[in-house]
Amino acid sequence: MNPMNKALAFLLAAAPVLVVPLTERLWGDRLPDPLPSHWDFAGRVDRTTSVSALVTALLVVAAVPLVAALAALLIKSVPWRVRRTVIAIAGGVTAGVAAIWLMTVWLSLGAAVAADVPSPSWHIMVLLLVPAGWGALTALACGTAPEQPAADGRPPAGLARLDLAPGQRAAWSEAPSLPGAAYLVLVPLLVTAVALAVGAGFWAAVPLLFATVAVLPAMRTRFTVDASGVTVGFGPWSRPRVRIPMREIVSAAPTTVRFSQWGGWGYRRSLDLRGRGLILRSGPGVRLELSSDRYFVATVRDPETVAALVNTLVDTARTG
Repeated sequence: MNPMNKALAFLLAAAPVLVVPLTERLWGDRLPDPLPSHWDFAGRVDRTTSVSALVTALLVVAAVPLVAALAALLIKSVPWRVRRTVIAIAGGVTAGVAAIWLMTVWLSLGAAVAADVPSPSWHIMVLLLVPAGWGALTALACGTAPEQPAADGRPPAGLARLDLAPGQRAAWSEAPSLPGAAYLVLVPLLVTAVALAVGAGFWAAVPLLFATVAVLPAMRTRFTVDASGVTVGFGPWSRPRVRIPMREIVSAAPTTVRFSQWGGWGYRRSLDLRGRGLILRSGPGVRLELSSDRYFVATVRDPETVAALVNTLVDTARTG
């Protein structure tokens, strides 16, 4: 990440924090003190906090990820992807802090006392979208990932290959699915959302419905191997996607996947931070050895064939 990207990313992550003290000075005399901090299911204010206490709490919450982001930018040994993730989280948190403050202020402007402030409705959707969008913008400001070094040589002779004729092309594509048990995580989300919608109104259920909608596409994946490398796509349109260029692959071999070693299902990072994985269930999988002592593990239907295909395509790429 070059200095300009670092500066831009950090400025974007920090900028939302300024909204809180600036608008407090601008509109402070039009706000009730204390401000509402919570509403009950009936839409009545049942908890309040002073303006100064709310501002202080929000600034402290925003400061923690900003300090982490600054450390990630300054420490050279932090991997690029980890750095981008930390900065994106900082941007999302600070934008969320600003959104919470602005929502409270917007609803409270002109109210004589906190009890007169109406409960939020459509504001909740904005409260979810703003941090997500700002976090994504902060991540984009980090620029593109640095190119990994190319792998040298060919896969060891003892690893399997496919017997392809000269010039013959081959590829592999499958849409592995999560085990049925994984979908059970959606049940409590939907049940709670329905209960909130009935008891407190539709907008109270929006966060959980939003979470459900966000999770569903990610539960569909596609794993593809071709002459350009390995691609993992998410959602019905395979977006977003993760690509591993063939030039970075050292070799491939079947392996046994244990989801407990990866901390669960989905697209995961290994505990040693060297590996990434598409972990959909325990059982057969393929392990790709990559340049710079990295690796990638994926749950696939036929790991022996996938590994043999990858090794064959690596051979072709190295000798072609």
